[in-house]
Amino acid sequence: MISSTVVADRLARVADAAVALASRRHKSPLAADVTRLSTLFTSERGSRERTYMRDPALRRAYLGFFVPHNVARIALLLQRARGEGLLPEREAPRVVDVGAGPLAGMLACWVVYGRLGACWAVDLSRAALEDGRELLAAVGADVDLLTLWDKSLNAEPGTWLPVGDVDVIVAANVLNELSDPRSPDLRLRVVDACVKALLPGGRLLVVEPSMRVEARSLMSVRDDVVDAGVAAVLSPCRGAARCPLLLTRGDWCHGELPWGAHPPAYRALEKAVKLRKDLLSSAHLLLARPDEAAPSTGLRLVGGLMRPGDSDLRYACGRELITLRGNPRLAPAAAQPFRGALVDDALATGAAVTTTTATPLRPPLPLTGARPARPSRSAGGAAGPPLPRSPRPPGRRGRGK
Repeated sequence: MISSTVVADRLARVADAAVALASRRHKSPLAADVTRLSTLFTSERGSRERTYMRDPALRRAYLGFFVPHNVARIALLLQRARGEGLLPEREAPRVVDVGAGPLAGMLACWVVYGRLGACWAVDLSRAALEDGRELLAAVGADVDLLTLWDKSLNAEPGTWLPVGDVDVIVAANVLNELSDPRSPDLRLRVVDACVKALLPGGRLLVVEPSMRVEARSLMSVRDDVVDAGVAAVLSPCRGAARCPLLLTRGDWCHGELPWGAHPPAYRALEKAVKLRKDLLSSAHLLLARPDEAAPSTGLRLVGGLMRPGDSDLRYACGRELITLRGNPRLAPAAAQPFRGALVDDALATGAAVTTTTATPLRPPLPLTGARPARPSRSAGGAAGPPLPRSPRPPGRRGRGK
């Protein structure tokens, strides 16, 4: 297994290369363009033009600043899964980056494995894919075996997915843009197609923003995947038949992972734009083929501290949702008690108080079923600026990140 130091060094190489590449792309100050782009993601999101990524200054700002965050977010999830024994050990894995944008998922796989075999990336934006190829080459990865497909995910999967021949598939910030949460058919079809493309022991990593609406939508996909028998859920779940947090109105499942060792040029850019990010949050699902066994022991932290002091409480999820009291005993693969860390499930007795599990709110959903109404956006999660969407021509669906 690659050490955390090696992963940190490779993430620093990605950030260094991204800043250098973006700095050469335009004459305007990079920090000013990052600030302008961040404003379009947040306070001015409602007035953002759908074609904003055609602006060369904004496009390079995204490549130089936001792509390293996304690569780190995905790579740290993959590395944690590897530490938990959930990721396939391959010398040069065959990877597909779905909705790839500038290849954040592909770059993350390179960070964790160090070498890639035959790889494919699909996105509606050819320009974003080419940006990613250039960045992948800049960090020293072999791009000769990389195939780029500028296709819509609405197309038949056989046109953009090598069936039954893939070790790792990454779909980051894709499902929430495919369809409305109340119409899950396309999202479930894409997940089903990706799982069927996996080799034995292969993995599909789905990553979504940690905000409430997007995370709860992914939790619904999780239950739909289980109900339809599409895949085995390896992470974050630890044996729950249905997502306990989805049975409440205000809770959502997301995790946090620390990202350190930022190179000086990238740290300076973070300081200039006042958007420093050392703790990255996301919602995710790690899926395997349905004939694989899913974890059924252990607890995963799904909540922060409810109050300070000797009687600290926090939520953890295993076969049901429980409330932990006191300091949790972490599993060997976990370093700190962040959301998402594994905890010794012996804490489910004695030091923990079991919560009441609600009755499921809906019957199992088949592949072509319908969903309840979309949750309200009135409450937001703690997350960075939303990822930009590539321009989408009328009548076509695709995404960039």
